[in-house]
Amino acid sequence: MNKTLKRHSIFAVATSEKFAHSSSLSSSPEVMTNETNSDLCEPMKKSISKRLPWLAVLLLLGTGVSATVGLFESIVAHLPVIMCFQSLILDMAGNVGTQSLAVAIRVLMDNNISAQKKFSLICKECRIGLINGAILGVLSFVAIGGYLCLTGNDPFSAFSISGCLGIAMVVAMVASALSGTVIPLIFQRVGIDPAVASGPLITTINDLVAVITYYGLSWIILINMLHM
Repeated sequence: MNKTLKRHSIFAVATSEKFAHSSSLSSSPEVMTNETNSDLCEPMKKSISKRLPWLAVLLLLGTGVSATVGLFESIVAHLPVIMCFQSLILDMAGNVGTQSLAVAIRVLMDNNISAQKKFSLICKECRIGLINGAILGVLSFVAIGGYLCLTGNDPFSAFSISGCLGIAMVVAMVASALSGTVIPLIFQRVGIDPAVASGPLITTINDLVAVITYYGLSWIILINMLHM
């Protein structure tokens, strides 16, 4: 999870210089150049004051995610092997969220974009997340199942675990695409810099969805239904 949190923090810092003044977003190269020069000359104290509160929010919400993981301690104790693949789910969810966030912020550079186009963007990103999630879910099902077989697990148990992983990956990637697109649109609507503020909330939502889906499916399918 630390890698995912770090990636979103770096992304927010890297992109905030382009979107420090969300109210003046524009596709004009001249305006973008002026904004970039202004941000480069911005005092360090002011830059820190804009970013630090959201990083503090990220820290607090990340603690909540860790507490959620603790709720599934009994499942992990029963099936320790599933813990090995938690970071895979979290990383993929974070990657998708970062991609959707980058696309959404680029679209928000156009002040004249209509609500219909914004809705179309949300639908498109969700479809992309679903298709990519399905493809990567199948690949994970085969690869992780094969890996578990090679490490001494029986094929039924191995592919049951990888199946839960694959399904959880699809759900997590769709949720990540949705949050990565909707959250910056909402922040831009209320006048908050989406480049700086979106990362913490997207990270937390993605992690929560991924963790709950993965361990929830493991509990329902692997423990209650298959009695592993």
